[in-house]
Amino acid sequence: MMEEYPLEQSLTELFGPVRGRILQELSYSSLSMDDLSDLLGINKNAVKEHMDSLISKGYVRYDFKHAQTGRPKKVFDLTEKGMDLFPKRYAALASLLMNEIRGEMGDDALNHLLAGVADKLVKNYASRDPGHSGTNPEDSKLDRLHVFVESLNKMGYSARLVVEGDSVKIVRYNCIFYDLAKENAGAICGSLGMNILKEGLGENFTIKEKFSTGDRKCVVELKL
Repeated sequence: MMEEYPLEQSLTELFGPVRGRILQELSYSSLSMDDLSDLLGINKNAVKEHMDSLISKGYVRYDFKHAQTGRPKKVFDLTEKGMDLFPKRYAALASLLMNEIRGEMGDDALNHLLAGVADKLVKNYASRDPGHSGTNPEDSKLDRLHVFVESLNKMGYSARLVVEGDSVKIVRYNCIFYDLAKENAGAICGSLGMNILKEGLGENFTIKEKFSTGDRKCVVELKL
């Protein structure tokens, strides 16, 4: 029960007390307009106003549920976007899986697997833009770096390219594996993260700042 308070507070801050409560209640079950009116203690016109807003923003959808008697009833559910508002525990599962692999196969095997994952991640996101494969030998190094940064942003890294004379910095303001890296810094930062960089940059780069040592961003520098 204790874990619900931060979530409820967050939904209230984002959507206000009424819409936050609606989203919370819909996370438990589908509800009709009558159900919501009773739960919230407000009339159905007020409920409709809130629902119209949540539907227009893509957090809620509706369908018609057939009853044994009478007309079908309109019921509301969370969309996938709405469900994404609630915390997931992927990092905990991934950490357990990594520990199992490490225990069964050893660190070298785990690092080898993570290197393969890094390779697939970079190639998968780069290939989503067929006009920018990043492998054209006629592209300049700067062109290829732009493609790599685009790939990082598609992954969710919030990265940008900073050109300073004959050197370039890639600054990442987000780490998509941040929670997982808290307990697995060696494997995530040292293996997966490094191999993502090597796939896009080669071997000749210097890490200037990184999240794992307490910095607010990751900064990689290399020469053009």
